[in-house]
Amino acid sequence: MVDSVSQHPVPLFNEVAIADFDQFQIAVLTATQMVYRNLLSARVLVPERVYQTQGWLICDQQVIAHIDALKIGLVFSKNSPFRSIRRLAPSVPVFFEVMSSQPLPTSIQSRSFFVCNLPSSDFPHHTVFRCISPRFVRIYPFSSSSSLLEKVKCMLAERDSFISQNYKRLKQVPFYQKNFGL
Repeated sequence: MVDSVSQHPVPLFNEVAIADFDQFQIAVLTATQMVYRNLLSARVLVPERVYQTQGWLICDQQVIAHIDALKIGLVFSKNSPFRSIRRLAPSVPVFFEVMSSQPLPTSIQSRSFFVCNLPSSDFPHHTVFRCISPRFVRIYPFSSSSSLLEKVKCMLAERDSFISQNYKRLKQVPFYQKNFGL
């Protein structure tokens, strides 16, 4: 019998995850794949979200740069009894790099860990982001005929609707107080 997990070792990225960082958003392709996990004494197939390591940086409804080397951080320490969530989600830290032909806007550079220029390269403006956490994240179906900027616009509208519908409860949560100025 052929193992269905081994038939498609590389997932087909059929969704896009869009994360909002206030001054900008990032978008990366994503998919769900089935993987084996040990649960007590049994091996069980469970869904796991995987992300492309490359994506796009969006500011003011425009793709202004490409991102590379996306890594999703840990919510809990390695010594924690809880298993860390490794998915693009609010308050989960992410790490990525941007190489662009133009410098990023100052408001975005201020969130970066490191900025440098390498004048002799095709993309001379390098920006490194370390341990920054999104405020809001949504996942949408994505195909070659999809418009990335329309998906970003939809996510921003959903974010605003979420905040307005849950304002009283969110105002009591420090994360939302800090990140949305509630």
